[in-house]
Amino acid sequence: MSAHSFKKALRNGSSALALSTIALIGAPAAQASDGIYGGGSTLASLAERALSANFYVYNSSNILLLYAAIGSGSGQRIFISNNPAQGFLGTGQDPATPPDYLFPSLGFSTYPYPRIDFGASDSPLPANFVSTPGTYTAIYTTTLYNWDQINHTTLATGSTSFPTASYGQPIQLPLFEAPVAVAVNLPAVDQNTGATVAGGTTWTIKSQIPGNVYGGRIQLSSAQICAIFSGLVTDWNSTASIAYLKADGTIGHESFAAANTWRAGSTAGTPGTGGGTPYASVSTPINIVYRSDGSGTSFIFTNYLKAVCPLLDDGTNGYQTIFSTTVLPNNNFTQLINKVTAFGRTLHTVSAAGSDAVAAAVGNSSANYGYIGYLSADFVLPNNPVTSTAPYAANVQNDYLRANAVYHPGQTPTGTTVPADFATPSPLGAEAAWTALSVPTTADFNEWNVYAQAWPATTYLPGSGTSVAITGLSKLPLAPADGAYPLTGTAYGFFYSCYGAGRDSVAAATRASDVVSYLKWHYKLSSPAGNAEDVIVVNGFGPLPSASTDPFHDWTGAINSIYLDSASSTAIAAYGASPANGCSSVTGTGAQ
Repeated sequence: MSAHSFKKALRNGSSALALSTIALIGAPAAQASDGIYGGGSTLASLAERALSANFYVYNSSNILLLYAAIGSGSGQRIFISNNPAQGFLGTGQDPATPPDYLFPSLGFSTYPYPRIDFGASDSPLPANFVSTPGTYTAIYTTTLYNWDQINHTTLATGSTSFPTASYGQPIQLPLFEAPVAVAVNLPAVDQNTGATVAGGTTWTIKSQIPGNVYGGRIQLSSAQICAIFSGLVTDWNSTASIAYLKADGTIGHESFAAANTWRAGSTAGTPGTGGGTPYASVSTPINIVYRSDGSGTSFIFTNYLKAVCPLLDDGTNGYQTIFSTTVLPNNNFTQLINKVTAFGRTLHTVSAAGSDAVAAAVGNSSANYGYIGYLSADFVLPNNPVTSTAPYAANVQNDYLRANAVYHPGQTPTGTTVPADFATPSPLGAEAAWTALSVPTTADFNEWNVYAQAWPATTYLPGSGTSVAITGLSKLPLAPADGAYPLTGTAYGFFYSCYGAGRDSVAAATRASDVVSYLKWHYKLSSPAGNAEDVIVVNGFGPLPSASTDPFHDWTGAINSIYLDSASSTAIAAYGASPANGCSSVTGTGAQ
């Protein structure tokens, strides 16, 4: 089997194909000796499945991580409940599809998994998940459900909270830097004219970057994104006036089509010029595909909208009312739809559960031209070579460009001579955004919430003097670095501080050792280092910074010293082990 076919198998989560390939390339002859069971975020699903296979093969670990793509909301639910029966994609839907491979030697032959070792979500644990550090009394609760296999329905049966007395303090670790792409279904245009005709509509996208690149199908300014997702502009034919933020912090107004300019490097026209032509020659609705289930991808996207759009409020467009609200950011996108509706506007929306369903709904067929949504970068082309119908993505204006007077693609930043394009949803774009963050120094789970890292008091937007305050706003969407991609977050792994004997009678020491071994490999902390970073990048994400890549932002070193090094009092541990580490305050028997 070719390397390309193997990569496709891993990225598609096609485990039967992946495992047959493993045998061909010289994997250990023995079956997997143990598993690490979990799931949640669909944003992270393709990467985590590929990482699992690579850990099993190249690290000769005989430990297979099994990941159920059940959505971020369900990832939190299974972690809090420590119950694999709670692993399904949203309420009222079937549980996650059973794996097409079964391992009786690992203690199960049917889904759900025999135990839960971790959950995953792109949205963080709520700030009120537990009380102040030291006591960690459970506060936040999650709804529990019974699954009716006959009627294919779920029924709420109560709720539960996280029992710190049994599981220890909650741990939320960022797995990688995750750019969320603005997914678009727009046609490829003739680079000599910037236009093409499809179904009687002339599409003109002068900013389009040709070739197999991150983003580039269209380049959207902050002003355009805010106008679209506030319901101010609902048609690709629009030339309506929208507000944009200038380099000096003042607000200007221009046509929605003003940013339809020639890209940097264009030979068809002077870069940064030619704006004003509508993207579509006739009325073509902007159809927004959104996640209908509890989605961390929605959380990352609405975190961006909340931080950026109110800065563009001109007093008439309603951005403060719609986006400056305590309900955002949120993993439920309908919260934003409700705010838009309450303001008297309408969005053309299509709902879909799970990243794969959003990707299919946006698509790239001519029937869906004009559709737009938001997706993990690994579900858009060229990052997703498995599905030829996957959508493309947009480049997005960041605040660095705004501060240097680049309002449209192809304009030249202040003080330079080279035209610039907008930021790409790439690993490098995510890495640049993360330079705005500070590395946590304690085991308090809230300190690891990257979205809660906010600009301190008396911070103002670059170039605005003291006129545009950004005090208290989330750092990532307004990262001032060159190339920073503003729609960036992370996928979290939720782990227990204290692991007990599993429901399948696997020893606590084995579970804790397996989890720590995997995390050390994942973060390139073990020897041999393996290829986890390569897998992460191939899937469109950025590995967390380490001392070797960024000595000023050593995230992996902090994770190791706080949670993985057995000398740490807060390290992940097994119940009954000595020293107690993360089990030191546990009076129960550890996570089962």
